[in-house]
Amino acid sequence: MGEFFVYSFFFGALLTFFPVFVYADLYLDVAANRGWFSLSLYHRLRLVKGYAEVRREGIVLHLTKKKAYLLPFSEMASARKKFEITQGFQPWRFHQVLELGGADDVRMCMVAAAIRAIGGTLYGIAKEKYAAISLQNNVILYHEARLRISAQAATVFNGLVLSMAVGKKFLEGIITWMKERRSTALWKRRRRSSQA
Repeated sequence: MGEFFVYSFFFGALLTFFPVFVYADLYLDVAANRGWFSLSLYHRLRLVKGYAEVRREGIVLHLTKKKAYLLPFSEMASARKKFEITQGFQPWRFHQVLELGGADDVRMCMVAAAIRAIGGTLYGIAKEKYAAISLQNNVILYHEARLRISAQAATVFNGLVLSMAVGKKFLEGIITWMKERRSTALWKRRRRSSQA
């Protein structure tokens, strides 16, 4: 019986401090008005995949053949505030390839060179803050017209950071619920006193 507790403590500590890598892969084709995405653990265990389309109402996320979600443009600003990145989530990798048309045009060659220069500048800034991050920024020019983006982003965290982030969101939900309940109770009391 004592061995069970020793093993469970050991595996619990291992899961708490073992690094977890989450990869997000994206491929965007502007001409097709579609972006394919995938979210996975360790780039092996796929969590979710699908594609997105831009419509007049907003962005439609297709997760399966029968399941799709609409993200209205009006709600995107408020949704961004809900998903704050905690300090424990460290960026690990950001690789991107931009495919552009106009290989024969000198202006497009200058645009490609400027994009590479901006990527190099951002690489230096990111390396100052996150020493272990891997950044790559490539531009490929084609003769035919196209605009495609391939990107891979990864972040690393551990079970302790994840449990702290979930706990923080849980406490924020409780505080919001208590404030709403208190304001509702206060409003009912005022209503009763005004009726009396």
